[in-house]
Formats: sequence, C-alpha cells, structure tokens
Amino acid sequence: MNMIFKRRSVRNYLPDPIEKEKIEIILRAGMQAPSARNQRPWRFLVVQDRKELERLAEAAPNLRRLNEAPAAIFTFFDKENLLSPLFVQQDLSSATQNMLLQAAELGIGTCWHGLYPNTERTELVNKALGTPNNLEVFSVITLGYPKDPNALHFVDRFEPEKVYYEKF
Repeated sequence: MNMIFKRRSVRNYLPDPIEKEKIEIILRAGMQAPSARNQRPWRFLVVQDRKELERLAEAAPNLRRLNEAPAAIFTFFDKENLLSPLFVQQDLSSATQNMLLQAAELGIGTCWHGLYPNTERTELVNKALGTPNNLEVFSVITLGYPKDPNALHFVDRFEPEKVYYEKF
C-alpha cells in the first residue's frame, strides 16, 4: 500500500464536485475499519450542497475550511448500546484514517479536522447540524480534488531515533 506514504492534508481544492460513486467507496473504506468488540459505532453525514457548506462554515470557527471544500464527511458515534465506550475514539480514528487513505487512492485530497473530545467544538457543531441526541460528532473530513497537482506526494517522516527494539 504505497498511498499511505503519499497521503497529505490538503486544504486547497478545485471547485469540481466529487462523484457519488467515489463518496460511497470512501464511506465503505471507513466502515471496514477495526472496531473494539465489533461495536461499529460510526455514523456519517455527507454534505455536498454549497449553501449548506457555507452555512456550516459560519456556524463554528473550526469549520471555516468548509467554504473551500466541495464536500465534507462528518463522523459521529452512536452513544447508545456501546460495548466498549472507552474505545470509541480509536474506532472513529481508524475509520477516519481508512477514509483518508481511500480518498487519496482516488486522487481526492482530504483534511481531518478534529472535534471530539473538545466540548466547545462539539457543542457548536452538533447544534449547527441538528445532531440527534444519541449521536456525538467526532470529526469532519473536508474533501476535494487538490488545486496543486503534486499535493499527494511522499515526505519521508521516518525517525529511527524514536524506535526501540526489545528494550529501552
């Protein structure tokens, strides 16, 4: 899987819409993520309507990037019937990473904007979205075809001094 080495946070997008089929492939990748005790607590809200993206960008300071993105996927977890509530963040992070990698494989740039567990952020976003009480927003992923054709490129981040073998 070479795309893991080329995925970058992309914040500048072309205005081109993202095809419905590609959005579904990205969502499918998210749902393939491992999950504690197979609880699969994730829920996803896809927003592509330009007026709605602009409204949401004004609703919370941390959503301003929605002004430039042709699409966004909001990730949530269902707070009810969790088998392993302490592992929700791992479950949603894993699903988010899968979606970021799949999008990059499709030539789509993404940026992961963290919301949870910052209650100041989550309350604003949940209110703006009209999130049902059983759900909690976790993050938002902005998506779009990168303006920079070289946006998805390799940067060597390997730091051997941070690796230990057998003992410290």
